[in-house]
Amino acid sequence: MIRLVVTDMDGTLYSWVDYIVPAVEALVGSVERSTGWPRIKIVQALKKVYSKYESNEYPFVLQESEIFAAFPEFGSFDKLVIEPARIAFKDARRKYLQPFPGVIETLEKLKHRGILVVALTDAPRNPVEVRAKQLKLDQLLDAIYCLPGFDFPKNEDGEMKISRYIEQKEQKGEYRTACRLVELPRDYEKPNPLGLRRICEEMHVSPEETLVIGDALKKDMAVAREVGALDCWAEYGTYISLEYLERLEIISAPAITRRHAASILDGDARKSAHPTRRLSNFSQLLEIIDDASAQT
Repeated sequence: MIRLVVTDMDGTLYSWVDYIVPAVEALVGSVERSTGWPRIKIVQALKKVYSKYESNEYPFVLQESEIFAAFPEFGSFDKLVIEPARIAFKDARRKYLQPFPGVIETLEKLKHRGILVVALTDAPRNPVEVRAKQLKLDQLLDAIYCLPGFDFPKNEDGEMKISRYIEQKEQKGEYRTACRLVELPRDYEKPNPLGLRRICEEMHVSPEETLVIGDALKKDMAVAREVGALDCWAEYGTYISLEYLERLEIISAPAITRRHAASILDGDARKSAHPTRRLSNFSQLLEIIDDASAQT
């Protein structure tokens, strides 16, 4: 009997590539209009910071980049460069970040059945909170386990390089998720099985009663098998157009792609791997859970 579902987020509950590419491109376009810098120079300046923090959603990328070094007075830079870029990124993310078919309905049914559902993601806390809240996943998940979040950047005098508006929202807890959120140590990143083992222990469910779903064979499926959980490959999350892959390569460093779209790098593993279950839709989890219950 399955009592716990542990789901990946990027590429499993939604397509990370489908929204991150147009969102970063919108940010770049906004900075280009605000500063007059050449697009290639902006992309490379941002990519350098993204690579350092291994996230295309590092929220303080502009003030940490060489672009800010050219316009070092924060007040005007914030109003004329950061704020319009933030809005451009946010609007694109709101438009293109959408759950895969069947995700919301299936999570609702699992909640109604009393089956625990926990997300285990290699994304940092800050973007995880935003995505979970935008899609209202935090109202359907029992918990989210993620990597540590980012600290606010400071100047040499120790002053925050963020707007007062952002600082106030943080102090009020407006970025927090409705469900419990746990930051795991960085070295727990999959395929390290310690994150999944910790979830099973804290949820008081054995690995044998746990179903793991994810799009990455070398990460999600490997972790599930190592701890003895039922592995379900979200094959539907691995289909990405060549155009988006090419656009992603322009804005995203390989280390970031490995974290958020690991299935892209599975390569030959698809030929040799034999996941226990292959899913063409997230809703097929319900059938798998029913089959497991019937066999016990």
